[in-house]
Amino acid sequence: MELEHMDVSLNEVADLADPPLPRDNSRLHVSTLVNRAAKLTGNTWYEDEEPSAEGWNIMALGRIWEWASRPTIIDRARAEGLEFHPQVVRDVDGIVGSLDGVLSSPLAPDHTLAVVECKSRHSSPSDPRDNWRYMVQSMAYCYMSGCTSLWMPILYLPRRGPPDSPFHLYRIEFEPHQLVENWVMLRNVRDV
Repeated sequence: MELEHMDVSLNEVADLADPPLPRDNSRLHVSTLVNRAAKLTGNTWYEDEEPSAEGWNIMALGRIWEWASRPTIIDRARAEGLEFHPQVVRDVDGIVGSLDGVLSSPLAPDHTLAVVECKSRHSSPSDPRDNWRYMVQSMAYCYMSGCTSLWMPILYLPRRGPPDSPFHLYRIEFEPHQLVENWVMLRNVRDV
């Protein structure tokens, strides 16, 4: 009996499933500013460094989940008379945001009604509003899109205990002042 073993990059799998849009690394991105803001507040969990091999795999798994969750988002959006547009790039104040998607009305496809931001986590289900990074990133995307609504599909992957992977679709409504305050914070981080 013979066995052949080949390592396959999870990034390659994600790229084949859902080719990413080109990213201009010479421009400031929301994620970079979120990481810098976290560092300024003493939160070293979010480093502004090259990810480890494990980090790249986790990010690739997130991209695969984003791709895999789209049919559910499309179905739920259609049930409410909305259209889903995946992989949207916004540019506001010289800051680039790479959104997982937006929802709009078929009658006004250029008017965003909600931002869609997909996540996968190695944890038990929890309130996403308690995740500072998720909220800062999502509020930035809502500000950039001119809306206050967020759809956040989250896949919870097991860390320990019995294997289970619950999928929750959260809907969050922000106050306009929260979006403005968050955006001002990110612009201030940019300017420091």
